[in-house]
Amino acid sequence: MLRTHGIKGMAKALRQALRDRNIDLSHSDCLELIAKQFNVRDWNALSAALGQDGAEKPLSFSISGEEMKLHRMTERLDVNDTDLSGSRFNDANLSGTSFNQINFSGARFNDSNMSGWFVNDVNLSGSRFQNINLSGVAFSNCSMPGAMLDGVPLEEIVEAYRKSQLA
Repeated sequence: MLRTHGIKGMAKALRQALRDRNIDLSHSDCLELIAKQFNVRDWNALSAALGQDGAEKPLSFSISGEEMKLHRMTERLDVNDTDLSGSRFNDANLSGTSFNQINFSGARFNDSNMSGWFVNDVNLSGSRFQNINLSGVAFSNCSMPGAMLDGVPLEEIVEAYRKSQLA
């Protein structure tokens, strides 16, 4: 998510990067270039699109073909009956988010904090988990045929545990 006050910061960073390459442009020129990146005529048009109170409002942008559009975002997003396949979420805070009737098949979760998750009525067949911290995790009422833990079938581990409890 991009905040509108960050656009001026983008222009400042662009100006410095160009200056480092011995290209000297004014801050105004860099604002114009940033506006063009958002497919807006000029800085004045971009500034008008943002509005007077836009300094603290979050923005997002979308790209359709060669067109980039700015969108104001709220702190909460409601997504219904939507195909987001192929989407990427990087450095996103989804804490407190509710997922209902979601198809995560083929999804990849890397370097993700999922502590405190509640997972109910979920099909994980064919999933792979690597480098996972399962401290304090509780499994109940699970179907485990074919599930493996470090190459050992979970059914065998559970059965061996049950036998040890009877002895």
